[in-house]
Amino acid sequence: MTRRLLIIPIAVLSLARGASLGAQDTTTTKSNLMAADRAAAAGGDALTKVLAADASVLVPDAPILTGRAEFLRVVTSLAEAPAGHAAWTPIHAVVSRSGDFGCTTGVLHLAAASATQPSTGRYASCWRKEHGQWMLVAHSRSYSPAAVKVLPESLPAAPGSTGASSWRLTGATRAMNAADRAFAKSSADPGGPAHAFAAWIATDGMMLGGRATPPRGPDGARGAFANFPPTGQFEWGPIDGLARASRSGDLGFTIGEARIAATPAEVSYSKYLTIWRRETNGAYRFVFDIGSDRPAPAR
Repeated sequence: MTRRLLIIPIAVLSLARGASLGAQDTTTTKSNLMAADRAAAAGGDALTKVLAADASVLVPDAPILTGRAEFLRVVTSLAEAPAGHAAWTPIHAVVSRSGDFGCTTGVLHLAAASATQPSTGRYASCWRKEHGQWMLVAHSRSYSPAAVKVLPESLPAAPGSTGASSWRLTGATRAMNAADRAFAKSSADPGGPAHAFAAWIATDGMMLGGRATPPRGPDGARGAFANFPPTGQFEWGPIDGLARASRSGDLGFTIGEARIAATPAEVSYSKYLTIWRRETNGAYRFVFDIGSDRPAPAR
């Protein structure tokens, strides 16, 4: 699943700020963030130790879990895997210019692979630095089809950390939510979700869920909907209060729920994490999008 665009003027002051933020050592930031992600995958209570109090966790076949307390109440662990294996392997990171925010993605390693149960998948996590420590503020996973038992631990041509800082830093989450809603609205335009996803994905953006090879960029996004019926409906919207962004406003995420009706008789419900990067022209485009099923809403 996915969503988003928004043009924000860039003042002279923001250009100066952007130049300063651009001087951050993103290589070191990425390395430290990847190390934090690997540590969280170690098993036991390693994940819960870095889960922020306001974190959102999205696991298949469950509602959005909001806050560390709800996660601990509903899910015993995301780190269940065969002995000697991590729950997941980080393979790529994008980070903000301000160095206080970043997102990782990689391959899941799930326990008890069988012919009917998924054995692998992908995930995306977003992190915020608090008092010098990386804390997990969002985690979303998506399982691969049961026939896919192994995914490569690499992500060729993955998105880069090239976002532009925002002149209106305190409004970044509002801007991302607005972009998400505009993205969703465009799914009802001629061309449907294929047109919407192609218009709102970054040129190097990826759709992570449910495929061995993630669709990349506008052409990949269009191809992902090649078999979606022209009369089908794909509706979604972000949940206010769950979005987070870096201090520099160039990187952040939205979280929301979706309804997919390929036909009136084929309706499913999902939830999503969409990671946004502010481009040099001031527009927000998504660099990663990942979703999973959720229970049907109560009638």
